[in-house]
Amino acid sequence: MRDPFFKYIEIGFRRLLISSLNRVFHRLSPFPASFDYNHSKFLFIRQDKIGDVLISTPLFAILKRHYPSAILDAMLSKHNQLVLANDPNIRKRWIYTKNIKAVLDMVNGIRREQYDFVIDLMDNPSATSTILCLLSGARWTVGIEKENDYAYDIKVPMLSRRDTHILDRIVQLLVPFGIDPKQETIAVRYVTSGNSKIITDSYLSSNEAHGKELIGINISAGTDVRFWGIKNFRGLVQRILKQFPTCIPIILFAPAHQDRAVEISEDLDGCLVSPLTKSFDEFAAFVERCSFLITPDTSAVHLAAAFGIPSVVLYVQSNKELRIWEPYGTDYEALIADIDNLSVIPVEKVFAAFSALYKRVHH
Repeated sequence: MRDPFFKYIEIGFRRLLISSLNRVFHRLSPFPASFDYNHSKFLFIRQDKIGDVLISTPLFAILKRHYPSAILDAMLSKHNQLVLANDPNIRKRWIYTKNIKAVLDMVNGIRREQYDFVIDLMDNPSATSTILCLLSGARWTVGIEKENDYAYDIKVPMLSRRDTHILDRIVQLLVPFGIDPKQETIAVRYVTSGNSKIITDSYLSSNEAHGKELIGINISAGTDVRFWGIKNFRGLVQRILKQFPTCIPIILFAPAHQDRAVEISEDLDGCLVSPLTKSFDEFAAFVERCSFLITPDTSAVHLAAAFGIPSVVLYVQSNKELRIWEPYGTDYEALIADIDNLSVIPVEKVFAAFSALYKRVHH
C-alpha cells in the first residue's frame, strides 16, 4: 500500500498544477446553435479506474443510439482498457501511460484525428485530463463544472456528489448534444467475449454447477482496507451452505488473492473456487453466471449492474460528503463501515442482508 504522506504530496502537486494552468490557459470557443452530431467525431477521456469506465458506458450507448453515424473513441489507461475491448460503440482506444514519449506520441495522434468534441468524463479535477483537453486540438472540449473547467468550452452543472449517483452526474454530459437524460434508459453495459464464456461454462459443467443458482462471493478489492477477512468470508459461506442448500457459493478473486480464496473454502463442501482468471473479461464471465453477488469492490458492483444481478455490497465510507457508488438499476443491500476497515462489519449483518435480498428476489 502506498505511503499516505506521498499520496498527499501527489494530490497537492496535482492541485497546484491545475491552479497554475488556470493562469495560462482558457478555452472559450463559441458553440454553434446547430451542429451535425451524427457525423461528428467524439473522444472520451476516462483514464482512471475500471469502475469509472463501467459507469461511463451508458453515455456511449445513448449517444450512439441518437447519432448512429458518429465516431466514438476513448482514451483509457493500461489498467482499464479491457473494459471497452468488446464494446461495439467504441471505434478506437487510445492508451495513456505515464511515459513522456508515449504521451507525446498519443497527443500527436489525437491531434491528427481532428476530433470535433473531447469529453472529460471525470467529475473530480484531474491534471491529466486537463492537459489532454488543452492539447487535444479538438474544436470543442466538454466537461463538468469544477476547478479545472477553464479547460472546457462547454460546461455542464455539477450535481450534488452527496445526493446524486455518479452515473446521474456524468450523463449530464449528454445535454449539450440535444439529449435529455431523463428521457433515456440508462444502464451500465459490459460485453463478455465468447471465449471467456466458453471457459466459464466448461468449468461450471465440470463441477456440476452449470445452470445452478450461484452465489458469487468476490473477496478482492482495490486496497487491503477493503478485504473483509478470511474468518468473516468463511463464516458467511458456512451460513449460506446451511441455510440455502440449493445454492452454490463460488469464491471469486483477483489473481494475487488465490491463496486467500483457497483458505476461505478449505473443507467447506459445496463451495467452489473459481479458476485463476487471466483477464478482467474472464472474471466478468464468472460474475455474469451468478444469480447474486456479494462484494467489497465497486468495479464488481457495476459488473453486476450491467448483468442485472442483485448484489450485497460492503463499503468503507469515511467521507460522508460523498455518496457511495451503489449499483445502478438493480436491487441491492449495502453495508457501510464508517472507518477504513471493512472487518468491523459483522458476518451476521452480511448474511442477514443477503437473506433479505434473496427473499425479495424470490418473492
